[in-house]
Amino acid sequence: MAKNVFDQVARDYEKIHNQSLPPGVHSADFIRQRAACVIRWVSEETSGKECCYLDFGCGNGRMLKCLLESDPVKPLVEQGRLRLFGFDTSVQSINEAKSLMGDDRVCLVSDLNALPWGVRFDLVISCHVFHHIPLAERATAVNILRNRMKPSSRLIIWEHNPFNPFTRMLVKMCPFDADARLLTLNATKTLFEKNSFRCREHAYVNIFPPRWLRLNAVSATEVRLSRLPIGAQYWVMFENDE
Repeated sequence: MAKNVFDQVARDYEKIHNQSLPPGVHSADFIRQRAACVIRWVSEETSGKECCYLDFGCGNGRMLKCLLESDPVKPLVEQGRLRLFGFDTSVQSINEAKSLMGDDRVCLVSDLNALPWGVRFDLVISCHVFHHIPLAERATAVNILRNRMKPSSRLIIWEHNPFNPFTRMLVKMCPFDADARLLTLNATKTLFEKNSFRCREHAYVNIFPPRWLRLNAVSATEVRLSRLPIGAQYWVMFENDE
């Protein structure tokens, strides 16, 4: 984006986001939900080896902070087996992330060229980023990611589901989503598969609000329905074929 709206909302992101959500649903709930998935994927990736992880579009760093505070991830970082990186085009968001982390355990940059020379990633996640990238620039963004990743590494894209009418309504209500052009799951698959990625698996999520998923019966129901395009969001995992 030529004018980065997230520079203007970085300090009050959570407050603004919560105002666009229904009563009883909170921005932090979605962060914790995604972080729980990432913790599982990181644990798989670091089994018996070192891992470099990139949050592409990390915003003000809330999910990275969740990782650092989690029992499975914290010792991996302390032992040097897991290196954490965060990138966002919003300079102010990166500044907020640096304040939030409180130390140098995460390499945070607003320019990918500022990453340490030679670093290639084993695991990359990008949450709600590509719907902000203009259509003509998306393939370039995919290529940039691929070039920074190791062979057979994994990439997870987490996006809003445009088939869900409630999602479309909330996106319209959110002041920093004015430029959003949502991607269907098939559109996301096509975009990445045309650029040397192979789809491994996917799931539709948030049929229910994240807090409801603490109930085993609700969580089990969501898993059973995860192949149907009815969830508010979806994630799709790719493997770098190069």
